[in-house]
Amino acid sequence: AFAVADEVPAGALVAAAHEAAGPLLREARVFDVYRGEQVGEGRKSIAFRVEFRSPERTLTDEEAAGLRERIVAALRERFGAELRA
Repeated sequence: AFAVADEVPAGALVAAAHEAAGPLLREARVFDVYRGEQVGEGRKSIAFRVEFRSPERTLTDEEAAGLRERIVAALRERFGAELRA
């Protein structure tokens, strides 16, 4: 889940995640949007599920973690997104 400004569309986060991770990101699906005092006024939390997959082989844990880090960095840079625990 990422905390972002209220005006950031969920679809923009998903599109940016696909750009950052490339073809190994098979799916990124939003499953929750939360607005409330835990994320602050004028902000929302968008949670999405991601699925990484290679058609040729099983990805290692390190590869999956690297893809996740690329997504987090891209969303932080592009939207000021903060990863929520």
